[in-house]
Amino acid sequence: MNGEWMITFEIAATLFAGLGLFFVGIRLIGEHLRQLADQRLRALVGRATGSSRAAALLGLVGGAITQSIHAVIFVLISLVTAGVLDARRAQPVINYANLGTSLLVLIAALDLTLLVFILVGVTGLLFYFDRDRSARVRHLIRAMLGIGLLFLGLMFIKEGAKPLSELAWMTDLMSLSAQSLLIAFVTGLVFAVIAHSASSITIVTMALAAGGVIDLEYGLVVVYGASFGTGLSTLILAASHKGLGRQLALYQFILKGLGLLVLLPLFWIEFYGGIPLVAAALQATGAGIGLQIAFAYILYQVVCDLAMHPVHGRVSRFLERTAPPTEEEALGKPRFIYAGARNDAGSALVLAEQEQLRLLQRLPDYLDAVRDDADGAGHDRRALHRGNLQVTEAIERFLDDILSGALSGATLDHAIVLKNRNQLLHQLEETLNDLATEIERARRAGAGSEAGALTHNVAETLHMMLLTLNDAARTGDPEDIALLQSLTHDRSELMDSIRRRLLASGDLDGAVREAVFGATSLFERGIWVLRRYALLLDPPAGASYEAGPATEGVAT
Repeated sequence: MNGEWMITFEIAATLFAGLGLFFVGIRLIGEHLRQLADQRLRALVGRATGSSRAAALLGLVGGAITQSIHAVIFVLISLVTAGVLDARRAQPVINYANLGTSLLVLIAALDLTLLVFILVGVTGLLFYFDRDRSARVRHLIRAMLGIGLLFLGLMFIKEGAKPLSELAWMTDLMSLSAQSLLIAFVTGLVFAVIAHSASSITIVTMALAAGGVIDLEYGLVVVYGASFGTGLSTLILAASHKGLGRQLALYQFILKGLGLLVLLPLFWIEFYGGIPLVAAALQATGAGIGLQIAFAYILYQVVCDLAMHPVHGRVSRFLERTAPPTEEEALGKPRFIYAGARNDAGSALVLAEQEQLRLLQRLPDYLDAVRDDADGAGHDRRALHRGNLQVTEAIERFLDDILSGALSGATLDHAIVLKNRNQLLHQLEETLNDLATEIERARRAGAGSEAGALTHNVAETLHMMLLTLNDAARTGDPEDIALLQSLTHDRSELMDSIRRRLLASGDLDGAVREAVFGATSLFERGIWVLRRYALLLDPPAGASYEAGPATEGVAT
């Protein structure tokens, strides 16, 4: 008995070491391949403009490179919430990204012992000669080390698991587990939620099956549980997301659930009814049990995709009702600019200008919460600010793409003016947000009558100037532009005198004084930026700034 438990301890230590190497490898692969591919992946996914072939290719590449469906989904969430990609067009990418994660599972089914030894040796030499410190190849070398450690860990697991089938207590345990396949399903699900990866759990299952520890039926149920577990883990990881981000997390959960609804009944029919179905088809391939389990993993991803196709429209409508866009996401979605518009520079600049005019109309809303005369029906300022910044960044990217083309004459002048205006818009958004924050801080600190009157006048004056800016930018009327330029003359001496008077007053609390000083400084900055914007409202020859009708496009 003691000898058997000693053997068990040695096996457990070998398996534990193998799992350690395996998970270190997974971490290194995930971190460093993602560093190599993340920016390219974002750019590729951003170009998925409705083509089913493009979505398939992007999903397969993204899943194969990152080996993490969560990585792909959270890239998609960031693109969708930034207004770069439509949620419905992002959903098919998830289908194929799940299939892309099968690459590592397939490779793990092959006997790569010699290649693994060579890979670990080569990366060890590269580390010894400090090649891993080079910025150009650092991530590649560390990803190679991760791949080597992953497969070395699998070799430990396979070799360590082989003696298990000869132990009496393991035979008893496996016979008990075979009577309750629910244990296998829950095991796969729980470990997938913990590890955030169905492919890694599948690979470990393949190694145990190759060692004779588990059979095909047990392995199938573990794979089904692990695959469904990734849908559940995505939902858990995205618990803090709302709106469009939650839509994608729910989509992954429903996608995995559909696959389970198809395959699990087939398994029960085959297992209890004796009708040859999935397991029989896998065994008919003549492949080893490890490769059969790998095929089962791939089959699950394919079935998920096939099951989603007939109900995709209904699922999308359900998600839109269940998790509608948040206020920030709605505000952060461009209305006029879209990717195809860049082909005609003249028309594209008109669309960019109209997008800027739409942002200008929102600027007075920053001050509604701190104005006494506001109706209180405006947007939440934090959502407004984040949404405005997203649109401003989208316009910036749009203009950069236009300027990278061959422009000349009035079109080039127009593009440069719009880019400069966009930078000023960004400064105005930051300044107004900070100003509203300082005024709120002064009021919370209990600003007295003089300080309260000053912050009131600051908010009302700047609000009036922003309305004047809207009129001048919309019409391009020389009189409106001249009025705005006269209103935004230098007021530094006036503001300095006000600050000195407040400093001389001993009635102000320190927190109030600090907030009021901050508000007056931001007011000066706001006027300075407004004046610079006013000077850019004189249109160059051949450019028109009157907002005309436009077709609303898809966000870039």
